[in-house]
This record gives sequence, C-alpha cells and structure tokens, in this order.
Amino acid sequence: IHNVRIYLTVNTITKPEEGRGLYAYLLPFYMAGLDGVIVQDLGVFDYIRRYFPDLPIHVSTQMCVTSHKGAAFLKARGAARVVPARELTLNEVQKIGDLGIETECFIHGSMCYSYSGQCLFSSFLGGRSGNRGRCAGPCRQPYRTDPAGGEKYLLSLKDMCTIRFLPKLIDAGITSFKIEGRMKSPAYAAGSTKIYRKYIDLYCEHPKEPYRVSEDDLKELTGLYLRTDLQKGYYEQTKSASMISLASPAYNKTDERLSVSLEEEYCRKKRPVTAEASLELITDSAAKLTVYDGDDPLVIVKDTVQPAKSAPLTKESIDKCFAKSSGGNFHFKITDLKLSVDAFLPLGALNALRREAEEKLEERKSGHSERRLLKDPSDVWTGTPMQKDYRIKPFVVFVQTKEQLAALLPKLDKKDILTIPLSFADDETIIKTLASSGNTFRIALPMILRSDCLDGINERMKITESLAFIEGYYADSVDAYAYLRDETAEKDIFGDIHLYIGNPLAEAFFGDSLKAHTSYVEYSFNEIRSFEKNGEFFIYGRLPLMNTANCIKNTLGKCSKTPGFVRLKDRIGADFTVFTHCEEKICYNAIYNSVPVSLHKQYPEYRDYAFQAFQIRFTDENADRTLSVYDA
Repeated sequence: IHNVRIYLTVNTITKPEEGRGLYAYLLPFYMAGLDGVIVQDLGVFDYIRRYFPDLPIHVSTQMCVTSHKGAAFLKARGAARVVPARELTLNEVQKIGDLGIETECFIHGSMCYSYSGQCLFSSFLGGRSGNRGRCAGPCRQPYRTDPAGGEKYLLSLKDMCTIRFLPKLIDAGITSFKIEGRMKSPAYAAGSTKIYRKYIDLYCEHPKEPYRVSEDDLKELTGLYLRTDLQKGYYEQTKSASMISLASPAYNKTDERLSVSLEEEYCRKKRPVTAEASLELITDSAAKLTVYDGDDPLVIVKDTVQPAKSAPLTKESIDKCFAKSSGGNFHFKITDLKLSVDAFLPLGALNALRREAEEKLEERKSGHSERRLLKDPSDVWTGTPMQKDYRIKPFVVFVQTKEQLAALLPKLDKKDILTIPLSFADDETIIKTLASSGNTFRIALPMILRSDCLDGINERMKITESLAFIEGYYADSVDAYAYLRDETAEKDIFGDIHLYIGNPLAEAFFGDSLKAHTSYVEYSFNEIRSFEKNGEFFIYGRLPLMNTANCIKNTLGKCSKTPGFVRLKDRIGADFTVFTHCEEKICYNAIYNSVPVSLHKQYPEYRDYAFQAFQIRFTDENADRTLSVYDA
C-alpha cells in the first residue's frame, strides 16, 4: 500500500524438522506480496526456488559470498540478489555487479570480526550458534596475546559509517544499501535511514555539485547509537588497525530527545497515502466515487443522492470528509467534483463511501493471487536414516605444517588419505616427496577465496591438476566450490567445514558434483545420521572458530608478512591458536578453538555407520603429538 519493499530473513541453517514447517510459514507472506527472501541454507534456497517460484531469493551475507565465482554460480541457480561479505573491497563488489546480478551492501552499523557465516565461536564456547541466529558476541570480549601484557579488545570492530563517501558506492552500481539495525530501536532505524536517504538523494539529484556532510547530521547519527567509534569498513582497504576498538567499549549515550521525536514522527504518526479521485453527487442519482489507481480506475457506486431539505452539501464539507482516513492507509483528494446545488447525503453515507473505497483499494494493492503456487511438499525434508556399514572406512588426515606432513608420510596407512593446503604446491620438494610416497592425497583450498586472489590460486592449481596422486580438492565455501566446478574436470570435489550441509535438501543441492562433504559440526551425531548420505565425520582437531579479514599481528603492529601461529588468551585463561594466512594475496586469520574435539572414546560406536570417512585435522601439533594422535 505504501510502496514499501519487504524482505524476509530465513537465513539460518535449517534442520529437517524445521524445514517441514517452512511451507506453512512462508505461504501467507508469499501470497501477500513479499518482495524477497534472504537465505543462507542451500537446502532452503533450492526449496524456495522450486515451491515458491515467483519469490525472489536474496543470498544472505551469512552465505559468505566473497567472489564473482560464487555469485555467478548462485545467479545460475536462481538468486536475484547477493548480499556479499562485508569484507570485500569496492573493486570486488563491482566484479559481482558486473555479472548482472543485484548487489546489496552494508553501509552503516555494527560489524562482526569474522566473515559472516564462518564463525563458530559463540556456538562452541557458549552453545549459542551464530548460524542459528543466536550469537553471544565473543568478539566483543577482551583478549591478550602476551601473557604479561594487558587485555585489549582485539576482535572488536568499531561501527561502520560510510556517509562521507556514499558517492563512490553509488557510482559503483550497488543496487541496494543495507543498514545494520539488529537489536536496535525503531528510532535508530528511522533516524539512520533518514540521514542516509537525504545524502543519497542529494548526490543522485546533483551529482556534479560538491558533496559535503554536515557536522549536525554526523552528530545526529552518533546520537542514535555508537559503540566506541566509527570506521569506514573494507571498501577501500583489506584490513586496518584503525578499524579495531582495542580499548574497553564506551557506548555513546543515546540522545533521548532525538529518539522521542523520531519515534513520534516515524512510529506513531499515521502516514496515509494520498489517492486522487473524482466524485459525482447528482440529485436523484447514485453517488459515484472514482479513485484513479493506475490504468484501472476503481469505481464505487452507492446510495442515491437526495434533494436537501435545509443544508445541502458543500465542497468544503466533502473535502473534510474525504481527507480523513479510517485505517490510516489512504486519504482521498477530490480533484473533480460534480455536485448538484441541492445535493444531500448523510455524513454516515459519505463516510461509508470513503471506507468502501479504502477497503477495495487496500485489497487491490495487497492482492498477489496471480503468484504461482505449488502444493505443500514437506515430505521432501524427510531424509533416509543412515544405516550400519561395517566396512573399514579411511581416515582423511589434514595437515597445516610441513613438520606434520614429514612426520606422517612414513607412517600413513595406504588406505588413509592426506590432505595438504594448496599453498604447499609452491614447494617443489614437497611435491616430489608426495609423488614418491605411493599414497593418495587431497588438497584443501583456502578457507577464504576472493576475486582478487584468484591469480595466485590459478598458478597453484595448474601444478596440482596434472598430478595423478592428487585425487581431489576441498571447498570451504560456495565460492571455492564454484571455482573448482569451473576449473577442474578430472578431480573430485569435497565439501569442507564451512560448506554447511544441514538437511537432505542441502545435500541434494550439489547432486553428484560433490563426492563427499564434512558433516555439519554443529549437529549432534543423531542429527547427522538422520539424513546424511555422503558425510565425512570430524573426529579430531581444533575447530576453526573464525576466519577474519583483519589480522591480530597487523593490529598490534607486529606484521611479519609470513604465515605462522599466534596465541590469543581470553579472560578465563583459554588459549586460542591463530594461524595467519599470509601466503594469500589478501591474507586472513583463522582462529581455532582452545582445545581440540577428540571423539576417540566414541569412535567404536561411530565407525559402524555408513560415513564415507573420518577426519583427523591437525593445526599446531608438533611431530610427536601428530603421530601419537594418528596412531591412537
């Protein structure tokens, strides 16, 4: 009615039993004209595309699309819009937009330290999953890297504010701007939108005039909500110590008078839509109201107009009646009035004429019955429970360091498979050693794959593609999967930890193109075996809790431009391992859990189910520890 677009977030990883309720949940929104649905789960993505065919699908930032490869793949599968990772530069965002898919980018508000959708920190430390919409904010807590040093808020990003360089974002062709307002007040949503709308319109209407932001508007923005300070995001940088809070957050006090006035103006005040109309009130004829709604006017014909016995209707009294709004959605402006000099209708009849016009106009504008509708297919969420399978399954052993590789190679059982980082392809000695070992190997692509890093990845892929002892690659994201699908015809593709498969539809999304995938690490064993067909079960290793664009070494002014480990200790003494991936053109950090998952006691129960393999993942273990875990 108000020409407002409404998008609905359905962007959590979805369990099968939840999927069975998705049809009934979406149906009333769909039929009421919902403009788009924002999705993370690949099973939900495919389900909506099939069974709600006229509903545009937007890829959530939770899916962590970091390259044009991932965006192109999702566009081909039916995505109308991508909300890319907040960490992308403007150049990378433009590469996605050049594909002809809509882009929606964050311009203001709170920011996660981790790439969205690649954070398991809250889940494994507090039992509250960010992938299930319940993040407890561990990045807002203090940490230290030096046992003797003080605590700093090393993972806490300042709030994003891009209002000073909006023209660059507009000129980049971004479709839609996104203000982060989760857990914020209605006044914050209204006030921040009002100010950004002002400057977007100013630039679009007068692009050649100097662009300036007033200090009063900046003060108003910070008066709505501010955590520590402002920073401009990643559009012009890949990381920066200036983006991090470091000091204890001092929340800016909200301007209460401003909040009250915004609440009054935008939340309580009715904002009826003006609709032009003509009205005929001719004595002894039916009253006729015509509302001009596009090419198809709405005509209401009602009570017969009587000759006035004393006070006939006047233009003033008619205008006053039709300026009212019964439901707050419309008021009518009579632009053409045909009125007999002695015409009379009771006020109640005039009000009834107006109310009927409002109701029919509302019904017309909110009706979307022309949308295609398929019957409820909830049974597609029912997976086939995993059966017992007493064959011996291989271990897939992931290594992070060359020391671990050297220790394992002579001891590795021939049925087991070693997985090495793609960066090892740069080392000719390692490649020769692998070739002479007689074992089978797989390669793990970087956990973050960005458009501006593809040249380096391409060079390494050229080396490994021709090697017969490399049987396949692990993809840790939709971007990596899409890249491998385009680049490798002969080798198998395997799903890594962050290519989340949490229901049978997500597993079916890839069809036969995915040889196997890592079982979803946030699910219980019983949840996994209720539907999974091609899973590899994670049985030992430190889980990656965060993948981050900012770097702890860089933040502390200690960047060495070489990959390696850093220790991060929290306030209760837990010691987290951080690996700095400096071998990539755009480097990133992987923060691992303080303790490894170790399911050696449960292994005798798990090994008799039909998993494809069991995964052992090493991070910072030395040679002795690596061998003792593998032997066990």
